[in-house]
Amino acid sequence: MRYLVVEPHPDDLAFFCGGTVAKLIAEGHQVETLVVTDGEQGTLDRSYDKGEKLAAVMRDEQRAACEVLGVARITFLGLKNHFLEPTHELRERIVRHVRAVQPGAVITLDPWNFDENPDHRAVGQAVLEACSFAHFHLFHPEHLGEGLETAMVAKVILAKSPNPNSHVDISGYIEKKISAILCYRSQLELMRMEGAQRLEVLGKSSPIFDRPIAEVIPASIRAVAEQEGRKAGLPLAESFQVRGLGILENVKELVGGLSV
Repeated sequence: MRYLVVEPHPDDLAFFCGGTVAKLIAEGHQVETLVVTDGEQGTLDRSYDKGEKLAAVMRDEQRAACEVLGVARITFLGLKNHFLEPTHELRERIVRHVRAVQPGAVITLDPWNFDENPDHRAVGQAVLEACSFAHFHLFHPEHLGEGLETAMVAKVILAKSPNPNSHVDISGYIEKKISAILCYRSQLELMRMEGAQRLEVLGKSSPIFDRPIAEVIPASIRAVAEQEGRKAGLPLAESFQVRGLGILENVKELVGGLSV
């Protein structure tokens, strides 16, 4: 089956579904990704005096991480970081790409996960709506005039969900996930600086942020995977809410259930 990942920022795939993506590819599925923004504001390093500089770095980091995971095709939309809203315009851009790719399933972030980042919420909502309407020939009919065809997406797979109903054993793929995450050196440094400074505001400190965060990340990623695994009796896992689209959501138990 063909899967499309729609990630708000270049590092979202690796952090939230990197192990699952590597596993799907190893099993013979096709996976590609659509990156909505370049994450060009995500830094505390003043040497990045223009967003374009960080955008170029993050695109390179994304290419390196996707090479590790085996994702062969990346599309960058290049929309403005931290300014996304679930608008008709964003939904149209996603519908257009879904019709171009023709995925059976789409992976994105859960828009109802109480996330403080507006890009995460906006992309999750726009993706869910776009996939729900992409099969209607009267919804953005101009796409058909451009040579695209409607797309029938069966399910949307929501990462970072407060209500997961599907767990993927990533025991054989945790090293790939970690290696992919380590490609995002700009964002790992942001995490180190931000964590230390937020603790300082509280009058606290931690030796975690005194070490290069690349030394801390592997243990942290494993701990999260172990925590998710315990929910399903698995050694290491990533968790998702899998939603069937249209009538499929209502009858999913009658057709044997839905999984990633």
